[in-house]
Amino acid sequence: MCHKHVATAVYDAGVMAAISIFWTATVIAQSIHPPAPAIVPPAAAAEAGSGPQTLSAFALPNSDADETAHIFGLDSKLQRLSTLQSERPSDVPTTLEELSARQELLESVQAAFLDVDSVIAELANEQSDLSSIRAALQNRRDKTVNRLTTAALLTGSGLGAGVSATQFSRLGSTTQDVGDAIGIGSGAASTILSILAARAQKGPSVRVEETPNMLAPLLGGVPVGNTRYPPEVLQYLQSPPMGKDPSRGTRLEQLMAEWDKAGRLSAADPATRRRQIAALTASDDPAVKLTIDQLTDRIAMLGDVRGRVALMKRDLANIMRSYSALEREQK
Repeated sequence: MCHKHVATAVYDAGVMAAISIFWTATVIAQSIHPPAPAIVPPAAAAEAGSGPQTLSAFALPNSDADETAHIFGLDSKLQRLSTLQSERPSDVPTTLEELSARQELLESVQAAFLDVDSVIAELANEQSDLSSIRAALQNRRDKTVNRLTTAALLTGSGLGAGVSATQFSRLGSTTQDVGDAIGIGSGAASTILSILAARAQKGPSVRVEETPNMLAPLLGGVPVGNTRYPPEVLQYLQSPPMGKDPSRGTRLEQLMAEWDKAGRLSAADPATRRRQIAALTASDDPAVKLTIDQLTDRIAMLGDVRGRVALMKRDLANIMRSYSALEREQK
């Protein structure tokens, strides 16, 4: 009889343990993979009047942000995350799949920011190098012009005073003739020095060495060193702005039209254009020397490209701002 009670107690304990294990496993499974919300018809939802609210779909603020998101492949990640969040009731904890999608989106946005920053850094680096070279050339030019201008002034005024001194009537015709000759010589010398000073305004030329040439990939030149554009950034420049008149061309074509209007890149004369491109993309080329004006044009054009590329950071910031608004709505 005693053995029978012991067997019954053991059996009951085993049943209770099995039920406990099953219940625990069910709770854990539901916390990891919560059941999908039931699809309720609109009429039934209106009659209910209350219940779990779902998150709104993700929407980008403007066409520029939408284009940048598409170029970097963020639109699919945004759509996936938006779908996961909209299908989950707000009173259900965040799933592992949603957390993974969120992490993937943030990593992609960070990589896009770094790609854009890398291009801006290379453009700024080339601008800095060229600005230093231009400053050195301007210093040499100013010294040369100052010397020639001073020499022309001394020649014209100094010898002019001497000529005037020989023109007194008591000194005789011979002295006056010598004075006239000196006057003619001083005038000629002053004129020549003034012409040289005017020509020196152009300044000397110099060969550019060990400098990136970030305009080369855009103008058909040969890139050197770390000169490169990520495919997404190059696609952005070679695409027309969304929501704008497509007849104006791509962003790069618009820049080229502005450069042609400013006289920095000729569109009418192929020979002039080739010479300009050679100067704008030269780096460590012994056959190409740049003047101060050419360096100024190149620095300005690099600034134009830098400004267009930097707009991608504005679009990425708008994407993240919209994403943050969605996160606040979720909470």
